[in-house]
Amino acid sequence: MVGPNSSLTRYVDTARSSYTTSVDCPYCGGGSRVVDSRPTQDGTRRRRQCGECKRRFTTYERLGPTDLKVVKRGGRPAEPFDHAKLVTAIRRVCAGRAVGDETVVRIARAIEAELVDRGTPAVASWHIADRVLARLQAVDSVAYRRFAADYIDERGQVRTEPRSDSVDDAAQLDLFAGPDGRDGDGGSP
Repeated sequence: MVGPNSSLTRYVDTARSSYTTSVDCPYCGGGSRVVDSRPTQDGTRRRRQCGECKRRFTTYERLGPTDLKVVKRGGRPAEPFDHAKLVTAIRRVCAGRAVGDETVVRIARAIEAELVDRGTPAVASWHIADRVLARLQAVDSVAYRRFAADYIDERGQVRTEPRSDSVDDAAQLDLFAGPDGRDGDGGSP
């Protein structure tokens, strides 16, 4: 395990060494300052040093839950935005493709940031789908087409209503049946 004073954590970013914060030291309760800051997959990792006891410690920062609501297709009730659900949807269409998990999480995080930056309390699900499509088109064309199969209609527009079930419920034709409904080899049924 990497401790607060291990050699793996003894780097100092001098450009940021004067940056102060209000995070209290977990050892003595004194004020601390940031000595290094690095982006991670889930947010930001910061190395801090206490101003009183001079011990170093690490904090991890990530975006907290948003109050954003998602207005569903087909008049279903709105639900809270779920980052994990967005990541899962993108992972599903990227399965088996050369799209790394870091890329999937980065896409989801960027979309969430765009939605939060809009400043509106609710967003339509089709708008989220449109943002995902734009990002996937730049990353992987097969993943884009997989996602588009659910969210783009015949005119090339993002669906604002759920797909009708009439297409999905069509009866499967028997592959080997002849025109009279019997076995296609001309013999007995």
